[in-house]
Amino acid sequence: MALAEVSIDERLAREASEARRQEWLTLCRELVAAWSELPREDAHTLRITLLDRAFGLALLDEAGRELVFVSVTFEALAEHLDEYVDIVRQIAREDASAGVLRLEALDMAKKVVHDRAGRMLKKACREMGVDLEGARRLFSLLVSLRIDTTRLVGIHGHRL
Repeated sequence: MALAEVSIDERLAREASEARRQEWLTLCRELVAAWSELPREDAHTLRITLLDRAFGLALLDEAGRELVFVSVTFEALAEHLDEYVDIVRQIAREDASAGVLRLEALDMAKKVVHDRAGRMLKKACREMGVDLEGARRLFSLLVSLRIDTTRLVGIHGHRL
């Protein structure tokens, strides 16, 4: 199913800094661009809500009717999120003396964790028709909704 837009829970947006909201807009645009492609008239909205201990992901049709709902618990994300953030922090701590090979190894580890998290989300959201790249982008967005990534150097993107 094609994705036209992403809607983020008002409570999250209200409590966030302007920098975080801008980051979320960028990540939402990237998610829409990466989601599986279908004809534009079949485009849907992904609504992300904050539940008690989970993110609620609802795929809505053009009339706002819920087609699919998936709950992604914080527990299910925790291992991936913790490992991902730990690697990002290691990359930020490294300096030129660490060597290119060390930085490349850390960057590869970051990609591996991102891919594993993407596969987990792809499986959880299979009814939504998301592919691996879209699921990877969804993980990036969920990470930034869960923690303030504007304070983490190098969280988005990979080294060249």
